[in-house]
Amino acid sequence: MDLPSLRQGCRAAMSRPVLPIALALLFTACATTWSRPATTAVEFERDNQACQHMNSRMVSISPTLVQTYVSPIGYKRCMEAEGYGPGGAREGHAGWRHE
Repeated sequence: MDLPSLRQGCRAAMSRPVLPIALALLFTACATTWSRPATTAVEFERDNQACQHMNSRMVSISPTLVQTYVSPIGYKRCMEAEGYGPGGAREGHAGWRHE
């Protein structure tokens, strides 16, 4: 394949509506349920908020839009370090936060 046809193929690929689909997928949040024996709702919410805060970053989506992103891997590690296991009645979120 020669260079001009390669460039033309790249331009055609970039013109496809991939960006809107990718952005839609990025704006989803990952919900996980957690359990820890003898934990009150207040204790869970405190730990959940702390883990979200420690693993969050402000991300500029555009010049006028800034969102908070919570790293799912860091959030999961934090919750597990606090003694929580997956499954249960309490729900926590990682990914994009909508405040």
